[in-house]
Amino acid sequence: MNWQSQLTQLILNYYRENTAELQQLTILRQCKLTRRWRSLRIECHSASTALALRDLSELIREPIAQLRIARHIKFLVKGDLVATIPVQACKPLMPPLDARGNDADLLL
Repeated sequence: MNWQSQLTQLILNYYRENTAELQQLTILRQCKLTRRWRSLRIECHSASTALALRDLSELIREPIAQLRIARHIKFLVKGDLVATIPVQACKPLMPPLDARGNDADLLL
């Protein structure tokens, strides 16, 4: 049975309508994803898989940042840390109130 974690499904479903990026991320199915202490841990079976995913970190980072799941993505091979990548917060859809200015005078 090919079982995938909810975190794996979340990332793959984010790109379900973009087949080119989804095809690049199919390698993610070979890894185990867990979340702990504000970090997304991607446990891979080989260093080549971990390095390939590290190169695709922008694709992995986007859904994680959108949903604020983690602050860091850690790539591990058999428990050994290969790379750590920070997850940047996404830009808000609307600027903060003070950046928009005060429109109270427009109501008069």
